[in-house]
Amino acid sequence: MVSWLIKRDWKYRCWFISLCCALMIPTAPASASNALPSPYPLVGDYGGEIREKKPRADGLVHVDTEQTIRRLKELHVNTYFYLVWHEKSDWDDLRKEFLPAAHRAGIHVWVYLVPPSEAQLQRSEPFGTDYIAWFRAVGRLSRHFPNLKGIVMDDFDNNASFFTPHYLKKAREAGLSENPQLRFYPQIYYPSLTPALLKQYHALFDGVVMSFRDDHYRNTQKIDRMIEQLDEVQSVLERVRLPFILMIYASRLSATPANPSVHYVEGALKLALTRLKLRRLDGVVTYVLQKEFHQEEDDCIAKSGYGYANLFAPAIPADESSAGHYVEWRQRIFVQPHNQAKLAFWHISVYPPYVVQGTYVKQVLIDNQVVWQSKITQHEANRWVPVTLDLTRVLRNKRQAILSLRLTKTKAGPAYWTYSGFDHLAATGFQLHNADFEYKGHDWNLISSTRHLLGEILLYDPGRRYRTFQAVRKLYQSYHLYEQLARWAEHPLLIRKADRLLTCILLDQTPLARDLLEEMPSLVLFDRHIPYQTKEKLIRDTHQLYHLLNE
Repeated sequence: MVSWLIKRDWKYRCWFISLCCALMIPTAPASASNALPSPYPLVGDYGGEIREKKPRADGLVHVDTEQTIRRLKELHVNTYFYLVWHEKSDWDDLRKEFLPAAHRAGIHVWVYLVPPSEAQLQRSEPFGTDYIAWFRAVGRLSRHFPNLKGIVMDDFDNNASFFTPHYLKKAREAGLSENPQLRFYPQIYYPSLTPALLKQYHALFDGVVMSFRDDHYRNTQKIDRMIEQLDEVQSVLERVRLPFILMIYASRLSATPANPSVHYVEGALKLALTRLKLRRLDGVVTYVLQKEFHQEEDDCIAKSGYGYANLFAPAIPADESSAGHYVEWRQRIFVQPHNQAKLAFWHISVYPPYVVQGTYVKQVLIDNQVVWQSKITQHEANRWVPVTLDLTRVLRNKRQAILSLRLTKTKAGPAYWTYSGFDHLAATGFQLHNADFEYKGHDWNLISSTRHLLGEILLYDPGRRYRTFQAVRKLYQSYHLYEQLARWAEHPLLIRKADRLLTCILLDQTPLARDLLEEMPSLVLFDRHIPYQTKEKLIRDTHQLYHLLNE
């Protein structure tokens, strides 16, 4: 009967193996040491903390430590970057509640601070922009909490005029005087991670956090140049022997059209974990992975339904500044002869308040002939505007034509970021497919004359937060299981299967991964090198991962 249940159901299989563990293997004594393991490879998360639902007696909305730690444990992270910024109580919440709870959960913590450029409207309290005081206070606190490892400074490269080597040296000395093990990592973007900067600062850094955003084109839509950039940065950092931590956006990057899609986050994280497995990274951290699963209604800007055709121009550097470049959505249309032809549509523009007039125009074209255009700044930002075009003359004597919805750069020189959209198209006298952009298919083709102009059919995803969290959880838990098996297992077969399991998950070979997970518990059970309590946890982790892959 037991044999039949084990073959039939995964849950019973894990239950039976766990029972065997308890009966066959004595419990290992608990370690006397409170020390946490090495932080490398670092697998972590930044920000996105859960807040309590109501203010406390001081009128402030405090960090919900219990719920935030619970989510971090679900992710199987070993590190959390704790942002001190949102409330005046953040520092006290860290000292009195979060650090003790994180230590019990086996999670390393780094204090994440905002630089002067972000402190103009809101400062990190209680020390504001006195970073010498911050380093001293964090160093002193880390003496009492061994899981507090150091400080990460946001946007360091954009604040280098403030953080001169002389000032940073004084701040570091203040921290090291309290705890010689206190570390400092600046967060720096790819364009600034140059040999010149590192020559000036590397002796003051203990490592570097690089946030990937496809620089110089600043977006969270493309990852095709990610490996190239990581190779370049790794080469530079290896010369000065500094650890390299990669940060991946899981929430909206400013001056972009929307939050990154689940597909983007998953794709970027798979590349990062592949490099982490090969020891070509020292760590990976998700940027503001949301841990409460509300709908993100700010992303729902379509005129009708959930989707619209987005055309996006990131801020353009001077060396990519020529006029005439464009990005467009294109569809072949079939004209009904002897009928009046009309196209009705809605369009929208989003741009910052400091724009230069006339840099970009939106256009509608038939067979590459402009039949309508409007400057990006012609209408109020963030407002849908209706247009109806009479295309009878331009389509006369044509059986088919190419309809294009285009964004064109009309002036040379550096340009601000902007994006525009088209939606709710209605055709008279010709056929038009997916006119409301409610799915990503082959009806519309994207054409761009340059890499820095982007287009995407943006579909609002009400469940994006939950699905992103689950995607990260699946990948982090896969990596955690691989690391634990590589650390504890003695049998070569188990080690090989752990390696293959992670590879299958990173390559989306889910059926093979499930088969491997079904084999894992018995292999773990009979590996004599693994302590009992670790066996029990590994079997539980394989069970959880199996169900994550089946979602």
